[in-house]
Amino acid sequence: MPALLLAACQLPVKPVATQDDASPPAAVAPAAEAGPAEPTPRADAVARGAPPALAAPEPPPPPDPIDTGAELFDHLAENFQSPVCIKGEANRAWRKRYAGHPASFARHLEEVLPLMAYVATEVDRRGLPAEFALIPIVESWYRPAAIGPGGPAGMWQMIASTARNHGIRIQSGYDGRLSPVASTDAALDYLVDLSARFDGDWRATAMAYNAGEYRILRAFRSNGHRNASGERRLPQGLSRITYDYVAKLRALACLIAKPERHDLELPRDARFVPLARLPLPPGTSSLDQAALKLLVDARELRRLNPAYRGGRLPAGAPREVLVPANPAMLLAARDLPAAPPAGDAPARSHRVRSGDTLSGIARKYGVGLRQLYRLNDMDARSVLQVGQEVQVDP
Repeated sequence: MPALLLAACQLPVKPVATQDDASPPAAVAPAAEAGPAEPTPRADAVARGAPPALAAPEPPPPPDPIDTGAELFDHLAENFQSPVCIKGEANRAWRKRYAGHPASFARHLEEVLPLMAYVATEVDRRGLPAEFALIPIVESWYRPAAIGPGGPAGMWQMIASTARNHGIRIQSGYDGRLSPVASTDAALDYLVDLSARFDGDWRATAMAYNAGEYRILRAFRSNGHRNASGERRLPQGLSRITYDYVAKLRALACLIAKPERHDLELPRDARFVPLARLPLPPGTSSLDQAALKLLVDARELRRLNPAYRGGRLPAGAPREVLVPANPAMLLAARDLPAAPPAGDAPARSHRVRSGDTLSGIARKYGVGLRQLYRLNDMDARSVLQVGQEVQVDP
């Protein structure tokens, strides 16, 4: 049965503090020191009839997927960075803007619960702050087929060059920016890299996602510090759009974590079918054919996966989609034949030449930057050397 990536573990609720935007990140408690190792049973003890050592316990089963509004909102609130609700005019203005029509805000949230739960799970799996699960609200209100002015597309609103630089395929009949699977992988991998570059400061990371990392780094150098705040407009010299980007994320987090402060009633009682990422069945040439084999509604499958123009599956396009993980689909997917093996093509590598960049190498070979980082023990700060061999494939 194809692997399904569903929901993340639930964590204990953290207190929600209220202060300004300039507070330093909370310190991380040091890990407890390991105690002395257990002695290995001696052979003569076993010979005297001592009981054999117990086998290692079975790993716990995967957690149940998030499938209610209450589970999703509680999960997000538990994983927002403290303080969630802060003082300040910009934050107050954006809270008022989003919650100005409480019924409409709650209805919009209910409509996007399945996609939001999928992204929240992926955010948690990468160890990123839960605020990043709110970026698709700011960008597109979680509309996979959204096309913005100037060319950005998808629920993460990526421009084509940025998408290609992060391994998203764009070809005739297929635009991976409109794939919730491909675009979420690329966006979150990019946020992981940015977070490493900005020392885990989620505010600076969000600014860099909006304005570009080099613009934020130049502003830091110009200001002589690395303080990032949407409320206090730091670092100075950025556009209002970039400061508002952080303010919007903080406002949304406060509304979700403390709805009672704003006379909001979130759709906590709403139930929904979780989404799973799944390889398309072998031998299908359209989403409608895949829907028949997976026993899901064809219109819903097309709505969730608009990357395939007209619902057709062009040659060379990725064949991984989001599917409602209802019981009938799970049974149907289990009984489908496995996809044919990809073959024994040798792993590719690239010898660095003058002017090469990791993003350019990723684009040339159609892979994600994160894959290059992982295979070559690199990160966003790594510097390439002429003649260096970069592994491209696992």
